[in-house]
Amino acid sequence: MSSYREVPCKYYLAYGECEKGREANHKKYCQHCGKYIPRAKVKKINKKKQYNEKQRSKYIA
Repeated sequence: MSSYREVPCKYYLAYGECEKGREANHKKYCQHCGKYIPRAKVKKINKKKQYNEKQRSKYIA
C-alpha cells in the first residue's frame, strides 16, 4: 500500500502554479511527481497504535 503524501511539496505555490513548471494540482499530479520534496518534516502518527494503547490503559488502570 502506498503512502498518501498530505504534506505539500516545497515547489507547490498554489493551484496551477509550480516552480518546476509542472501542472500543480496537489491532489493528483504533485503526489506522483518525481521531484516531490516535502516542505517540512512531519512525524506520522500511527493511529492504530495510539488507539490500542489508549484501550489497554483503560483495562490496566
